[in-house]
Amino acid sequence: MPATFQLYRFSDDDLFWWRLVSPNGRGVARMPHGLADLEEARAAVADLVGRLGDLNAVLRLTDTYRWHWVLQADGVAVAEGIGDQDRRVRCEYACRTFEVLASTARIDPSLVTFRRVGAPSRPR
Repeated sequence: MPATFQLYRFSDDDLFWWRLVSPNGRGVARMPHGLADLEEARAAVADLVGRLGDLNAVLRLTDTYRWHWVLQADGVAVAEGIGDQDRRVRCEYACRTFEVLASTARIDPSLVTFRRVGAPSRPR
């Protein structure tokens, strides 16, 4: 099974997001900000994949002394790693892995809805 861009939303808001899931089912990266329209989220994936070679990787040390990567287009974050790494070299590898997987990933046509952990359930 190839890597897959999964489109999703949370049950308690109206924004749409994408994340890249690796062939083994683990999240690799996500969209850093949600969009108001599902089709905009699909277009954001296509734009990201089309610009992979032109994006700038930014690696930063977090407040907890772990490494986090973000890909930027014209200074705006368009993708970020899920999870932080203990070493810079692992962070660089995670970013490169995303770029390789994203270049051949498919977009899942379905939309997934997640319930946030700890969020109160809405009355039906």
